[in-house]
Amino acid sequence: MSKKSEEKKVAKVAKPKEKKLPDYIKNRIWLKKYPPDLPKEVKIPADKSIPELAEEAADKWPDSVNIIFYGREFTRKEFKDYIDRLTTAFQKNLGIKKGDKIAIYLPNCPQFIIAYMAGLAAGATMTCISPLFVPRELAYQLKDSGAETLVTMDMFYNNVGQIRNEVKLKNIIITNIMGQTPSVPESVDQGIYHMTNLIKDTAPDITRVKFNPKKDIAVIQYTGGTTGMPKGALLTHYNLIANAHQIIPITEALKKRFNEDRVRSISVLPWYHIYGQTCEIIAGNLIDSTAVLFAQFDPGAILDAINKYKPWLFLGVSALLIALMNHPKAQETDFSCLKYVNMGAAPTPDEVARQWKKLSGHPLSEGYGLTETSPVTHTRPAQLFGEKLGSIGPPVPNTLAGIVDPETNEFLPIGELGELVISGPQVMLGYYNRPKDTEAVFFEAGGYKWLKTGDLARMDEDGYFYIVDRTKDIIKYKGHSVYPREIEEVIFEHPAVLECAVIGVPDPEAGENIKAYISLKPDYKGKITEEEMKNWIKERVAAYKYPRYVEFIDVIPKTIVGKVLRRALREREGVKSG
Repeated sequence: MSKKSEEKKVAKVAKPKEKKLPDYIKNRIWLKKYPPDLPKEVKIPADKSIPELAEEAADKWPDSVNIIFYGREFTRKEFKDYIDRLTTAFQKNLGIKKGDKIAIYLPNCPQFIIAYMAGLAAGATMTCISPLFVPRELAYQLKDSGAETLVTMDMFYNNVGQIRNEVKLKNIIITNIMGQTPSVPESVDQGIYHMTNLIKDTAPDITRVKFNPKKDIAVIQYTGGTTGMPKGALLTHYNLIANAHQIIPITEALKKRFNEDRVRSISVLPWYHIYGQTCEIIAGNLIDSTAVLFAQFDPGAILDAINKYKPWLFLGVSALLIALMNHPKAQETDFSCLKYVNMGAAPTPDEVARQWKKLSGHPLSEGYGLTETSPVTHTRPAQLFGEKLGSIGPPVPNTLAGIVDPETNEFLPIGELGELVISGPQVMLGYYNRPKDTEAVFFEAGGYKWLKTGDLARMDEDGYFYIVDRTKDIIKYKGHSVYPREIEEVIFEHPAVLECAVIGVPDPEAGENIKAYISLKPDYKGKITEEEMKNWIKERVAAYKYPRYVEFIDVIPKTIVGKVLRRALREREGVKSG
């Protein structure tokens, strides 16, 4: 046998066996549950950039009120003028060019939209930073992303000043929450500019940027860091536009069913998070809509706005909805206008869904997504897909989803528990400057590239998916697998419970033991003991599942979008045990 023949034989033997797709994915069995007024596939423009969407919306609905911010109305035409002026200032005054990175460190406000769209129009890559970040966290994201321009609020400047010497900031653009003159003086020599002056003093004269939407990074979006240091997901213009086109047909179908002429919504999702960016800022350019915007979550003010503006759409997370339903003003609020309320970012307890329906008369909807998927992959608008409590619904159009063995990546049959994997046009290119992390979350099968979500899930015979837990959150008690969310669902049924979180704690005999942190409703504080709560739970679950430890705390630590920070609870346990 020749040497070449041997090499070919070795190569043939070494080739890994290609993973086959199960029939439920090949046949996309979930499509049979799509209602007639929802397209099974959507056309996604491959040649459009995000700023072009905003321009088209302004041309189509120039005088439509897009945002209401504490009584001040902003039309799309106004936004376009501000965006064009700031884009010009970015290019001509600050020298920002394609590929440069701009960080936004703002709460929700009109200036966020202006800076976001202007930066993208200038060809920059955006990275959005939580307004709750302290200097150390701010410095980490600025360094990791490589941002050299920062747009921020005067009230946050003290944080910026503390870390400026650590990071490579050339430009700092300051604004004020209500658009007034910032309290921080302007200093061009130090690279400090007032956004109001940049807009006011610059006539629109944009140098058009040529985009490659499938390759050009629009946003470096950081993961929540619930399990470790945040990673920057690389999301292209195409990723984000694709996801907007995947979800807008759902809104259109609901609008027609509700006999509404346009979208009226309450906007409380933080825009620094991809959930808010895609579902409100970007997708908002594909449909005529007005959002009543809040800079921070203020339950009383939001309830007043519901009574005043009668919105019919609300995107949020269960923690926010729980706070609204338990606020004193809830009793005098007419929730019946809110026909479509969709929960995402974190699983919604079934009991919360039942309470919402009793209060509003409408079923609660639920969806699912990841930073890495721009974010939406699944959604279950109850009016379109029915009330399957606990289900995140089927995949959105143009999306494949499956369940695999977390270790082997082999696809599992319908009904079996495994790791949820996703393939679709909304899936990120990878993590910024983290090739090993990128490699770890992708695999190839059936001619598709699949993203491993890290979430344990199952799929039923209708193609509806159910999130069970994060793979990293499973508690191993004496060899048994205990799923925190299952125990949390039981705890939520107790009338005294406002919020809860279950974690595993080290145990020399059991390996891990089970602990429940519980936040009580105000009326129940001091009226039930931790031991009584433990016994109540014990009666409702298998012997190996009940929490051996229960601790009442005032607030369950969460990210700004409502995900429980189990890491913070584990660190709390670490401090206690020394």
